[in-house]
Amino acid sequence: MNILPVLLSLAAVPAHQYNFLNLLLPLWLAIPGRINARSFSRYSGWNERTLRRYFQAALPWHALHLTLVKLLVRCKAIVPRFILVMDASFIPKSGTKTSGLGAFWNSCAGRSETGLELSCIALMTWFGHHCFPISIRQTRPKKEKADRLTQYLDQLRALFRPHRAWLKEFAPILVADGQYAKKPFFDLCRAEGIAFVTKLAVNANVLMPFTGEHPKKRGRKQKWEKKVDFVDFAGWISVPGAAKEQVWTHVVWAPHFQCFFRVVVIQNLDKAGKVLGRVVLASTDTSMPAEQIRALYSARFQLEFVFRDAKQHAALTTCQLRSKKGLQNHWNAAFLSVSLARAEQLLRFTAWTGRPAKEITFSMEDAKRRAFNLLFARRILANLGLEQRFDELQNHPSRPLDLGVKAA
Repeated sequence: MNILPVLLSLAAVPAHQYNFLNLLLPLWLAIPGRINARSFSRYSGWNERTLRRYFQAALPWHALHLTLVKLLVRCKAIVPRFILVMDASFIPKSGTKTSGLGAFWNSCAGRSETGLELSCIALMTWFGHHCFPISIRQTRPKKEKADRLTQYLDQLRALFRPHRAWLKEFAPILVADGQYAKKPFFDLCRAEGIAFVTKLAVNANVLMPFTGEHPKKRGRKQKWEKKVDFVDFAGWISVPGAAKEQVWTHVVWAPHFQCFFRVVVIQNLDKAGKVLGRVVLASTDTSMPAEQIRALYSARFQLEFVFRDAKQHAALTTCQLRSKKGLQNHWNAAFLSVSLARAEQLLRFTAWTGRPAKEITFSMEDAKRRAFNLLFARRILANLGLEQRFDELQNHPSRPLDLGVKAA
């Protein structure tokens, strides 16, 4: 990874951690299968206790995640316009000594299961929707902290505290799914001066502002016309949608959240035009177009692809450590390896085209294959005393290091 030494230097990582991370992260991407202390020792030549010892100490992951994004902006690989995305993911884990073990919702199984949960905040580029996690934190179970929402809020506050000005300038929108549509999140976003895009319940309590002529009589003027039932859309604005859809939008008042927001209702229709179901989206920025609200909420799913890549190809779920700090370090290493692989491809695209990357085809499986080929070739050449010819091999027109890559 050519970008890694530059990243470690810009993040002002101490020398002993610099050497460790400079070896760890390329190996993390190259090692096939499970990644743990034993497999790390097999590929690095270090004792397996080295990884365990370093992973019991605090490592500057947050600085590395954010510095990587800023480095890509400096290299003009991405445009400095972002969206904050927040979501949680279930991690299967067992063992009575594992820190934070509890019952968490597993969306893949559709039920609560025993394991761990991590909460992730990511920066997603406005153009291309490239997602980079910047804050990963373990969710504590009910027996330790009863309210998960409070933990999510604490994580968001901890992110804003040192980076408030930068985030407000370059990432002024937070997008999260319906489980975050609670009053404390609306209040926090309003206090921080950012917009909040989320999903509401189909029976949400919202009121339609009164726009008619007030009768000439004593007493307070009428403020609200009626409660919205999401069935009668008289007076709403129709928005173009996909086939078999009807989309409506209006600015409404939410008494529970004590704020106005723009609501977008997407009705799914059958062949006869009958409503099969509906989705209600909302944005605290009432000037935001309905099409943009829908596009932002749909783009939120890119974070799920990061979870998928980290689980399938970066050993997010194979951690054998049980302490809270060890789990945090393992998860951050997995996510940073995915981000570095994506960053390398964005930089290659910019070097070829001379412009920021927007839509690109990113395959974590291909990145992992290339990293293994690079490691294997370098090891063979070193054993033959031909290490100085590695650049010649890497730049050969036949591209031998792309062996096995699906989208070369």
